Amino acid sequence: MQQAMITVDTKKVNEYLYHIDANAYGTSRMLSIFVAEFDDNSVVIDCGSSLDIKKLLRYFKKLEIQLSSIKYLITTHHHFDHVGGAWQFYEIIKDYNPDIKILTNKSTIELLNNFEQHLARGKRTYGDLTGEMKPIPEEAFQIIEPCQNFDSNLYKDEILDTFTFNDQEIYLKIFHTPGHTPDHQSPVLIKNNSIDFIHFGESVGTIYHSSKLITMPTSMPIYYNHQQYMETLTNLKKIRPIKAGFGHFGMINGQDNVRSLLLEHEEFMNIFRKQIIEYYNEKPTTSYVFDKIMPLLLPRTDLKMDVSPVFEGIALAIVYGMLMDLGYRKD
Repeated sequence: MQQAMITVDTKKVNEYLYHIDANAYGTSRMLSIFVAEFDDNSVVIDCGSSLDIKKLLRYFKKLEIQLSSIKYLITTHHHFDHVGGAWQFYEIIKDYNPDIKILTNKSTIELLNNFEQHLARGKRTYGDLTGEMKPIPEEAFQIIEPCQNFDSNLYKDEILDTFTFNDQEIYLKIFHTPGHTPDHQSPVLIKNNSIDFIHFGESVGTIYHSSKLITMPTSMPIYYNHQQYMETLTNLKKIRPIKAGFGHFGMINGQDNVRSLLLEHEEFMNIFRKQIIEYYNEKPTTSYVFDKIMPLLLPRTDLKMDVSPVFEGIALAIVYGMLMDLGYRKD
């Protein structure tokens, strides 16, 4: 049976990897969580907000993933919707595995534990859908330096850990992929000298379409940096992953499809930025730019707006973040 180009369902997507729809914001296709289950350990990539943790644990039970097997929670970046519930996840899992670590970089730890302003901004847009954030103790973390070398074909360079599944070795490394946020990182799983899976997080936009390789920007305030973002896209074009996950939402299957999406997103980000500049020059108000840009964005999703009411807030945020990066707005 031929695999779909885009995976949006909660299911096992290869012999060891699960894709989970966290049903964030109370709706489907808003947040993806990935779980890799190996012979002796499991790895979770992102965990959602504190509102998503209980749902995630129910998925683990349904999928028969033992909580005691969870070795790492790996972050993509510090935003509340991706790891805002990390404090809660850690407190629960450490009762089953005291050695669990949140595998991340120093910048994420600093941003994650100084969450007050970030959470307040989130609440202005999403209200109580942000959940609760709390400080995480130092001993919960294992600090890593994400790999910045995308040129090497030696995929085993800078390996952070090695797992086995059915007598095959699978290697973990993490790439530095800033732009959406300064702390953004992309976990990679390597098998047979190929990148079997990479979690792009929000380093390559978002996928809000279930059948077309088209993207949305992730130019969220306050840290979006367009130059870094485009440099990250250039770097990611140097690798050839077999599967690529997205925080929002799902997974792209096949090297050619991943490549096509990268190229499409790079082209679209240039168009999006150019249009923002043009509309701002016509009338320098956020509302005007937002209204003018929406016809460009809406055809790029098959989500129904009445079913996904947070989409308008997301659209406003990506417009405002680009305006900030251009120097047209301040936080």
